[in-house]
Parts: sequence; C-alpha cells; structure tokens
Amino acid sequence: MGNYQNMQVANSNVDGVNLKLLHAAIRFNALMLGLTGGTIAAVVIYFATHASMARWGADSGNYLGLLAVFFPGYSVSSGGAWIGAFWAFVYAGLFSWLSYRLYGRVLGSRISELLLSAAPTDNPVLRPSIMRLHGASLGLAIGAMAGLGLFFSTTWLVVRGTAAESVHAALLANYIPGYSVSLLGGLVGGLGLFVFVFIGCQLLAAVYNKIVETRHK
Repeated sequence: MGNYQNMQVANSNVDGVNLKLLHAAIRFNALMLGLTGGTIAAVVIYFATHASMARWGADSGNYLGLLAVFFPGYSVSSGGAWIGAFWAFVYAGLFSWLSYRLYGRVLGSRISELLLSAAPTDNPVLRPSIMRLHGASLGLAIGAMAGLGLFFSTTWLVVRGTAAESVHAALLANYIPGYSVSLLGGLVGGLGLFVFVFIGCQLLAAVYNKIVETRHK
C-alpha cells in the first residue's frame, strides 16, 4: 500500500513540479486567454465597423462587408457591429482557448524541463521561476489551429457556393503555395500554413528562450 501511494506521488510530481496544480493552471490560463483574445477581437471589430462607417459612409461595406461570409447576420451598420463583435468573440476566443489547451496537452510533463528555477538559496520574490517556450509544441498547437481554420473557412466558402466569387480569399495563393478556394486547395493551403506557422513558432521560441535565459543569469 505504501509503495502504491509513493508511486502516485511520483506520478503527480515531476522534478518538483506538481502536475495536478500545473494542469489546473493550464486550464485556467487557457480560459483567461480565450476570454482576453475574444474580448480584444470583439472590440476591434466593433470599433472598426463604426470607424469604417464614419470614414466611408455608404461605401463602408465594400471591404468589411466581406466578414458577413463568416459572421452570419453581420453588416457594416450599428446593429451589425454588435453581431460582428459577438462572432469575433466566439471565433477568437475559441482559437485562443484551443491553442493554449493543445499546447499544454502536447507539452505534458515535459514542462518541468522548461522551468528556469532559482536556486534554493535565492530569493523567490526577486528571482521567480521562469518558463521557457517549447517551440515544437507551440508550433504544433498554433500551426494546427491556423491550418484547420484556413481549411474549414475555405470549405465553408465551397459549401455556401461562393467559392468562385471569393476573389479576396483567392489572393492567399500569392502567399501560400498551392492554395485555391476549393476543398483540395483548402487542404493544401492548410498544410502550407501549418508549416509556415510551425517554423515561425520555432524561431519565436528560440529568440524568447535566449532572452529569458540571458536575463535569468
């Protein structure tokens, strides 16, 4: 019985890191990131709609009006601004929440390897523990969400029957090789976007980790 309890303690702690507490923190941070990202996106869409109305008047819907493809009920109007803010909150909030949860899921117990902890004799207030980024896990999480987002967005255009009219979406082919507003093009484009984001996250993590390691010395 004692050995079993010791095994449970060992499984719930890795290199001094309480995994249960860590997973609870990841869930909380994911929720906070989702709420923050969604709120920021909602505010941006709301004020962008009103700014467009104030600047271009009757012609204000020429560009922002395209958001109605993904924001059902949206229009460049006072009422439409609230609808757009709602959908922006939902989309950005879900993207942020899922990205962070996936990052934490992929990272798992390896998070203990990324902690830059102060020595026992150091003052934990003056030198708190700092967590480095794991580039591969971050790239997998955000890259997967970005790739899936592009694929499902393109699929939605195809299902709506507006693929041939989506000239602005087709411009993505200039930046993502192989992309087109079609099911196959969405799949190829999603994979390409995943690769770009994955590489970008690797670079971001490398620079960030170098900075925090330098400052932690």
